[in-house]
Amino acid sequence: MGIRRKYIRPVMLLAIGAVIVTEIVALSPSSLEEGKPGPLAVEPEALILDNEPSLIPGFPQRKIAEYGVEDFRFVSIENGNKQWRIEAKRAFMYNPERLVHSRRMKAFLYDPEGKITTITGDESKYFLNNRNLEVFGNVKTLFPDGFELNSDYLRYKPEQHKIEIPRQYRVHGIGEENAGKKLQFLSKGLDYQMNESLILLNEAVRVTLSRIEPRADSAQDVPLNKTQDATHRGVPDATLIESDQCLINRKNNLAKFTMDSNRRIDTRFVHISQPHLTSRSRRADLNYGDFSTLLKYMTAYEDVLIKDTSNPKSLRYATGGRADFDNRGDMIVMTEFPQVYQDQDTVTGDIITIHRDTDIVDVEHSNAFSQGTN
Repeated sequence: MGIRRKYIRPVMLLAIGAVIVTEIVALSPSSLEEGKPGPLAVEPEALILDNEPSLIPGFPQRKIAEYGVEDFRFVSIENGNKQWRIEAKRAFMYNPERLVHSRRMKAFLYDPEGKITTITGDESKYFLNNRNLEVFGNVKTLFPDGFELNSDYLRYKPEQHKIEIPRQYRVHGIGEENAGKKLQFLSKGLDYQMNESLILLNEAVRVTLSRIEPRADSAQDVPLNKTQDATHRGVPDATLIESDQCLINRKNNLAKFTMDSNRRIDTRFVHISQPHLTSRSRRADLNYGDFSTLLKYMTAYEDVLIKDTSNPKSLRYATGGRADFDNRGDMIVMTEFPQVYQDQDTVTGDIITIHRDTDIVDVEHSNAFSQGTN
């Protein structure tokens, strides 16, 4: 005997392999009885259809799902461990494709330590055979440490504990860090290895480190306590770094900026901008950890050029193989054949320290000094 097509609304627990679905509103597949179509228990208009426009490329429209689910709950389990859990206002299950499509969804991703990353979006889809989750439209990802990602698309691979956003999608990240700082970035695409807390920004990277608390600019406003002094001095209110790629290690608060090796050599520079200062170099590191314990918060490497524009009447710039931005004060320490130019004067030495709040330049083991007319 065949199975009649019917409409049921149980509250039940349905196990599918290693996944669990709850609160199912199910439509059993239509069948034939003695070679003839069986009678319908409900009118077609009463079926739960997925008639809304979809953000998912190539997704079939007006296709009747085998199951329509309201107040959807779904848990993906591998070897007894939760991989992720989904909640959605409505979901549709397509048996031939082993595909689940949900709307107004929220996902909870579990890492090996039990910490939870939450994702919200307009739509999602996943295949029951590989458990990869894709989210579309107004995607917001909130990590356990409070860091937030915003994009139009996201793919989660639970077996690798990896989040991927292809380069055709813009990504905006934002988070408050130690000692009253805010780290933000924009990029085209992103790969996040959750187990290692590594974020790779793939293209057109703009990272900004800014101060949330007001900075003590005058001598009488600078705190007497040395720890507070290190926190409030040595870093401008905003540092902008632009590069082709950036690798951010969330465990040690270190961001490494690099350029695409396929670029022309004359354009292959990381650019750094601060109030009254610009810099370029082949690569750079930004340490955005606790400023009260840092000796330097940023380093530029290879073919470094720094321009100080704080005095409009006297342009000062420096070149060298390395520049360390010292957190103990407004200083830049130049090494590896450094040279400093101011007005018509040029000085070289082993180590050159530029004091940004004064016109003083300290030179260790000076080996040349020149005055010129140009």
